[in-house]
Amino acid sequence: MVNNDEVAQTQKMTKGGVITQEILAALTEQCAMKYAAVKGEVCINDDISDETLRKIGPTTNDIAAMCVINVYQARYYLLKLMEDGLVLKTGVKKGYPLHWWLIGADKPK
Repeated sequence: MVNNDEVAQTQKMTKGGVITQEILAALTEQCAMKYAAVKGEVCINDDISDETLRKIGPTTNDIAAMCVINVYQARYYLLKLMEDGLVLKTGVKKGYPLHWWLIGADKPK
């Protein structure tokens, strides 16, 4: 059963806010899955290298596919989340996709 307060809250949220929440949910799931696959091989500390981030972080395409949006929209919202200090991204390197990491995704809930 749907709570009327939840419906009202969803209707008040902008389209961008909804997409941002979807991206955060997708990023949480993808980061947990990718990190679990290589947990014994990588060490996550305060300074995550690009090499490590490429192993544990989903790409822009991964997030876009999960959220059913295009890559450009995904990149836009991921960059906004990075500006807000919620996400890390790999450095730009020609021929390599961007990988993203949700800060705190390695911590148990």
